[in-house]
Amino acid sequence: MRALVSRPETGKRPSNCCAINQIAPKSKLCIVPGMSAFFRACATVLLVLAASSWLLQARPPATLGDPPPAPTPEEVARLRKQGPIALGPTGPFSVNIASREEVRNFFNSVYAASENFSIGWTGDINACAPGTTDAGFRDLVVLRINWFRAMTGVPAGVVFDSLNNAKNQQAALIMSANNALSHFPPQTWSCWTQDGYDAAGKSNIALGNAGPDAITAYIEDFGGNNAAAGHRRWILYPQTQTMGTGDVPDTGANSAANATWVQDGHYFDPRPVTRDSFVSWPPPGFVPYQLVFPRWSLSYPNADFSAAAVTMTSNGVNVAVTKEALQGNIGENTLVWYPSDLDPSQPYEWPRPSANTSYAINVQNVTVSGSPRSFNYTVTVFDSQAPGPDTVLPAISGSDQPAVNQTNIYNFAAVTNATGYQWRLSQRSAFTAVEGAENGLTYFTTNTASDYDVIVTSPKASGSFAFHLAHTQPNDQVLTYTRVLLPGTNAQMQFKSRLGYAADGEVAKVQVSEDNGNSWQDVYTQTGNNSGPPIETTFNTRTISLSGFAGRSMTVRFRYDYVAGLSYYPQSDPGVGWYIDDISFSNTEELSNPVVTALPSGTNFNFIPAQIGDYALDVRAQVYGQYYLEWGPIKRVTAAVVLNPIVQFSGSPSVSGNQVQIDFDVTNYRANLVFQLLQASDVAGTWTTNSSASFQTLVANSMFRVTTPSGGASKMFYRLQVN
Repeated sequence: MRALVSRPETGKRPSNCCAINQIAPKSKLCIVPGMSAFFRACATVLLVLAASSWLLQARPPATLGDPPPAPTPEEVARLRKQGPIALGPTGPFSVNIASREEVRNFFNSVYAASENFSIGWTGDINACAPGTTDAGFRDLVVLRINWFRAMTGVPAGVVFDSLNNAKNQQAALIMSANNALSHFPPQTWSCWTQDGYDAAGKSNIALGNAGPDAITAYIEDFGGNNAAAGHRRWILYPQTQTMGTGDVPDTGANSAANATWVQDGHYFDPRPVTRDSFVSWPPPGFVPYQLVFPRWSLSYPNADFSAAAVTMTSNGVNVAVTKEALQGNIGENTLVWYPSDLDPSQPYEWPRPSANTSYAINVQNVTVSGSPRSFNYTVTVFDSQAPGPDTVLPAISGSDQPAVNQTNIYNFAAVTNATGYQWRLSQRSAFTAVEGAENGLTYFTTNTASDYDVIVTSPKASGSFAFHLAHTQPNDQVLTYTRVLLPGTNAQMQFKSRLGYAADGEVAKVQVSEDNGNSWQDVYTQTGNNSGPPIETTFNTRTISLSGFAGRSMTVRFRYDYVAGLSYYPQSDPGVGWYIDDISFSNTEELSNPVVTALPSGTNFNFIPAQIGDYALDVRAQVYGQYYLEWGPIKRVTAAVVLNPIVQFSGSPSVSGNQVQIDFDVTNYRANLVFQLLQASDVAGTWTTNSSASFQTLVANSMFRVTTPSGGASKMFYRLQVN
């Protein structure tokens, strides 16, 4: 049956629709043609345009169930138990949280590695088949768990048990199939199984989130039912060594779901050594702003927080706080509070700070074993995309004009805690292309819904085509430009933009990545509104400065974000969504044909160009075993045919006391030549490098002197080597 909804008068809403910003049951939804199946639990109806049956919708935010209660001793005896494991790609990890740069690198490498995941689910809700997920996907889930545990200073070597995973998969299926959460799902629920029921009672459970995203949601622990931050407490419980995960993606009318097994047979073990005596989130030290949430917590075993008082100051200014009600029987005893001007019942994005922002925490009147106890620490919220005073990038030094078919040595700065490096060789060329969709998706990749066209013929700024992003499904829509660019000083990006009908939950963004897409920085944002008319009815030229990325390799993407819980237009009709055309760059080069070479040790590499040309060299550090940081500054070089330098001694050595001086001439000198003095006690013997030799210039680019201690030897033979 087709429901027709007339356009409301200004300031009014259709009488048969939900009230503005009011959560309504599914039976009361306003149904219009083409409405996405994702609008299943509730809708916020703000505007109806009768001419094309457009309906502004809001998808409810993801939800978390109540945390599971602590297991009984009898239950613990039956739970899975596994000992510590050796270092691997998913942990254990440790991080010096007092070091801004170490935390920055930990976030930009290990945390970022579990973003943009592919679930690989093989199940079927209609058939009640739980299926499985990719092993690599499950690794990303435990990677995210161990990242948070390392940040809080508890043992960060949790592993997944295959039996837990299998049961959790059934639990996640139950939650998704019923679009509801319960630690004790009744047998009347669709896809109910005993294993799924058992897992639900021992797991954190989420609806609308899966995989690593669910783990972060558990740490945030938003919702009116999560005042105790119980999900967070289970993820960070120090004794836990074995967990499990089950995940189901969004499927038709069914929400994504996660079940993370959080209780194991180590529950009653002695408390292991932790970095701090307490466990808190956010923890003391540096914390990326993306992972700071309204609810702050401090856990301590068997502590009595009933009379506890919390004070919170930022740069000496008091921050009013509200304490949450205490709740025991969830891991360690915990005090939870939040800044009074924030709402912990909803997901929240902490503002991106322009500079490091410190919060001093003082907790008084805590009783531990009958004695008073206080806790004092400082949390510094920072932007992990902004280098700090302790940042060291692997900047390269060496010749700007390497010789063709010759070994050219380049050195680079050592990065703290690096376990290895990679260096990359790319070809440089002038970049003048203008991308207007006339070449299709040749130089683009998409992560968009399949039910609309990313390339359209109308509207467009010029030519025959333009790009289009729309929220036919309430998920982020991404168009990534695959060409790798090298901006110069004063480089700019320019494009034509038209943001049509767009609601407050829809944000047009241009983002730049310096680390092959592991992390992204916003360089342009435009947010819609719920006023009714389109934001723009014509294309407008947008100009973005890229000077902050000068000398660094970068990629660009267009991201049309959906903010969960806010409104959006679920159509792709002409005029709805974001249109992009005529993308261009100035003072920018393109990098192509990259060749990456591993450097297990050392801070130098050899470049032997096979032919003349313009090249780019850069280096990135390897950390935590297999993860990589951003690429360092580009070294621009131009390979040329260069005559080999000729070195000739210009006279006999001069011996004075214990010093030997030798003058020598160099023909075909070039910048950045490296001299080495070799010595041997017998001309037919073994030659070794004299590390005590020093070199000075007598005549620029032609005559030099080497000085070295004689070492008291009666005779010595010397040889000069140049690179």
